[in-house]
Order: sequence, then structure tokens, then C-alpha cells
Amino acid sequence: MELLEAREKRDAFEQDLLEKNGQVLLSLRGNYPGENKDAPSVSYVVETLRKEVLKTFRVAEEYAEQSKEGLLYFFLLQEEGGEAKRKAVLLEETHPLGRLADLDVRDRGRIYSRRDLGCPERSCYLCKEKAVYCVRSMKHTMEEVILYFEKQVKEYQLLECENTPQRQ
Repeated sequence: MELLEAREKRDAFEQDLLEKNGQVLLSLRGNYPGENKDAPSVSYVVETLRKEVLKTFRVAEEYAEQSKEGLLYFFLLQEEGGEAKRKAVLLEETHPLGRLADLDVRDRGRIYSRRDLGCPERSCYLCKEKAVYCVRSMKHTMEEVILYFEKQVKEYQLLECENTPQRQ
């Protein structure tokens, strides 16, 4: 119930931002199963992708929130909604941690979807079926999905360490 209340609070916050500012809003959160969205790996994914958002989008304002949904970022953008969604999908699909997060784009009138761009729905982490099918049918255990998420984060962190110049 707390997670549902947090989602409703987030939606109201997003609506309020849009009413006051009238710009395009990008929200960023971890795509982690279950109730414990505060796992350190989730915050790591969100913080890593926040840096990419700041490099990729024309951000006018940024807000952060910690809730039952985990670490959330909201960015008011200075760009058109369709173009922002295209960039968001590209980031989700090309960054090594992109699949582990949700980058949602909306403005006052609509929420932009992958379908708007002619893109397929997101696939499952484990079997490549449509993610929504696997979630609804509970095809995989939560433990399997969490293990995948954690493994992806650890592999990325190892690559980051290997690519970081060593001080002499």
C-alpha cells in the first residue's frame, strides 16, 4: 500500500510541476522489482543515469526525491516531448544500465510512449518476451530478476573500475 501511495504522490508532484512550468518533464527511477526500492544498486543506477541525462538533454530545472519508490529525479526540459522521448528510449536501449531504469516523458497533455515512436515494448530482462507479459504472469521469480539486476550493476561497476585511470 505504501508503494501505491508513493506512486500517487509522485504523479501529483509531476502534475504540479507541469501546471506551474508548462514544460516537458522527464522522470527517472530504477526499474527494480518488489517493495525494497532503496537497494544501493538501485540508487547507483539512478545516479549513473542522472549524469547521462544531464549530458543528453537540455535541462532547465532538476528535482530529486527519496520515497518508497527509491531515488527519483525529475527534470524539466527545454525540448519537444517527442524528441525527448526518442532520446530517453535511446538512453534506455544503449547505456549498459539503461534497461535497469525507467525514463518517462510527459507534458501537460500526454505521456509519451515507445509506441508513439514506433518502438517495441520493453523486453524482459531474462527471456526477451514483452516485460509486461512476464510481470503480469509472474513468469520469473522476484529473486531471479533481482539477481539479474544486481549482476548487471556489478559488471558495470567492474568495467568502470577497469576504465578509471590509476593514480601513480
